[in-house]
Formats: sequence, C-alpha cells, structure tokens
Amino acid sequence: MLAAPVTSGTAVPVHPTPIKLTVMPDPTKVFQIARLPHTLVIVPQGATLKFQYTDVHLESNELFRIIDEPQLKNVLIDLGAVTYIDSIIISSLLRVLTKSRQLGGKGVFCCASSEVQEVLSCIQIGRLWPLFETREEALAEVEPEEGAE
Repeated sequence: MLAAPVTSGTAVPVHPTPIKLTVMPDPTKVFQIARLPHTLVIVPQGATLKFQYTDVHLESNELFRIIDEPQLKNVLIDLGAVTYIDSIIISSLLRVLTKSRQLGGKGVFCCASSEVQEVLSCIQIGRLWPLFETREEALAEVEPEEGAE
C-alpha cells in the first residue's frame, strides 16, 4: 500500500487506486501500465510508427503475459495520451481484452479523443467493451471500492 509523506512519525495510508500515472512516461515505451488490485491499466503512448517494430511486438506480448497474473482479471485502456490509434496497437489491445474476457474479467476504454472515438466507432468496439469519458468512471466499472465486492 502506498503511504503519504511522514509528518508526525507515522505514515498515513493513501487510497491504493491511482487516478493518474505518477511517473513521467518513458518515451521509448509503447504502453505505460499500472497494476491495480484487480485491474491492469494500459495507456498506449502513440501510433506504431513512433516505435521500433520489435518494441511493439515485445511489449504487446508482455501485456498478454501480465494479464495472466492471478489477481488481475480486468483491463482498463486509457486512451488519453493518443490522438491517433492504428490497427497494430488496436490489435494488441484487443488480444489483451479478449484474454481478460476469457478469464472472466471485464474490459473498458476511457479518455478517448474525438478522433480516436471515431476509429473505435468504425470498428464497433463499444459493442464488447464500453468507452467511458473519464478514468474515474471506467475505474468504477472494473475496480470496485474495497469491501464493495
């Protein structure tokens, strides 16, 4: 569990569900990720053309392995860092979302720009995985508050 800075000799617990990534994104990474108690948060960092093919392939496979971690059953895709999403990135995300669903989990999207929403609409992703305006709304769907399960 994360703790707030110590001011009086004892740490004050902080809610374990981060709302924003707290580290600067690595410009060489195709996907930024965060692990919540039951949810893998994936934040694509751009179109495939920005990255080496090998990096895209290796990171996509790593996402596929991560969703096998026993505590992770849900996937939240935060599209807030991209203004364009291509078929290779979409395919990588769909692999992870499909595997999550096969394992009994849920998948959601959030924070898509109007351009990205148009792409998602064209391929009818919303029929299987809902799109939420904010990460907070998406988290409420996949990562219930402690004790609410």
